[in-house]
Amino acid sequence: MRKLLLIIAAIIIFPPAIFSAEPDPDLAKEVEIGRRAMKQIEEKWPLTSDPAVTSKLEMILRKLEPFMSRRINWEVRLVKTEAMNAFCLPGGFIFFTTGIVDVLKTDSELAAVMAHEMIHADRKHSLRMAADTSKVTLGALAVMILSGGAAAPIILAQVAQVAITSSYTMELEAEADRLGLDALIKSGYSPTGMITLFEHFMAEEYKQPLVDYGVYMNHPDTPKRLAAAVKTLHERHIPIERKYSLGLLRTEIHDGAEISLRIDGYTVITGRRSPETLALMRTIRAELDKYLQLELAPYEIHVERGALYIGNHFIAGNTDGMTKPDNIRKNLLKVINSARAKYPTSKFFK
Repeated sequence: MRKLLLIIAAIIIFPPAIFSAEPDPDLAKEVEIGRRAMKQIEEKWPLTSDPAVTSKLEMILRKLEPFMSRRINWEVRLVKTEAMNAFCLPGGFIFFTTGIVDVLKTDSELAAVMAHEMIHADRKHSLRMAADTSKVTLGALAVMILSGGAAAPIILAQVAQVAITSSYTMELEAEADRLGLDALIKSGYSPTGMITLFEHFMAEEYKQPLVDYGVYMNHPDTPKRLAAAVKTLHERHIPIERKYSLGLLRTEIHDGAEISLRIDGYTVITGRRSPETLALMRTIRAELDKYLQLELAPYEIHVERGALYIGNHFIAGNTDGMTKPDNIRKNLLKVINSARAKYPTSKFFK
């Protein structure tokens, strides 16, 4: 009894880490496999040091990390190439190319890619595929790679190739999409980033059908994956609001000779310079930030009895010295149509 009390007292007094389990041996092997594959990759692809981009990717990584099923020591690297690609090696080594970073518009889209690639490593997708091909267990596969035998370089190259070219089975891609979207939602990023990510690559394919997209090479199935993501958001009653993941319909107030409210640089409302006008502009701006979306149908922006509404939400009334509601509506439609024209593959009303 006395020994039992001493054990209980020790558990209370000393840090829990002292009694934690041994490190996962499978994860340690994955990390070593990833390091060996990474060494081969870095001999061929030049890494680049861009503190601003790397810091952003690491920030996104840390926000997504709590929503993975395993505690992996993730690392992110930036590769200098125009190719649009991202991939994750076993053990949590994530690579982004400067090409894909340049194409994607917001943190939400980068997070969509990051979450997808993290799921591949979290669920051991590349190792599972290599094990299936070799007709061995995951444990046996790790022994074959780490033993340094004749088959090791071939299998290691296969694991790296699967990750780099995203040549996973559609079942594994669907799992990465589904669980990646779930992590995106839980982390607080706009889940529409997954939608616009697929639409980006579909649009680029139409313009340049022979481009190697790496991260989403299996383009014939991209529309299906897009449809699956849209369905998931609809089922969860999460609205699709592309402006957040595309960085569009951004409002600002300019206080000069007159006060103006601008959206994406286009002047939508003007008024005489006064404290009252400035306060009113700020109120209108807040309402537009909430309710003005790329997915609005033209009839949803309407004028009733001299007041402007979006749906059932009051936006602006008829105020002396300010742009009239009818003209505000026309300006809003111009801004929305201009933004939509940049993304012709998006089904804004679906």
